Amino acid sequence: MANDRKLEILGYAAEHGQFSVADLKDEFGFPHTTAHEYCRDLATAGLLHREQGKPAVYSPVDFDIRLSLDAISTAVAAESETVDYMLAEYDDEIIEEVIEIWERVEADDLTYREASATLDMAHADFLRLAAELDLFDQ
Repeated sequence: MANDRKLEILGYAAEHGQFSVADLKDEFGFPHTTAHEYCRDLATAGLLHREQGKPAVYSPVDFDIRLSLDAISTAVAAESETVDYMLAEYDDEIIEEVIEIWERVEADDLTYREASATLDMAHADFLRLAAELDLFDQ
């Protein structure tokens, strides 16, 4: 659950049952490649079921989430360390670089994967930093 958009997709799935990537584009304005990637990730994680066909149809899967206080504490600590980690792992300009390239992502010039590759960042790190900077909510 690298970002809030995946949670939005799960909420949409719970409310609507079956849907396609095109439905997500219409509902949330996601670029096609982004919506497809998120659905694929959620299906791989076992949170959505993908029915074969063109176009693919997704549906929600029942699941339980169990968190301990230790797991919550660890997640909160990890989130607060995100920016420090990124600065140490990449460089002091990485935040500005991510914000700059985000304009190209929002303009559909780059996918998230292309943007992270352009910055020589691990894709998960790019998504994690974008989430920390609230770029998905713009």
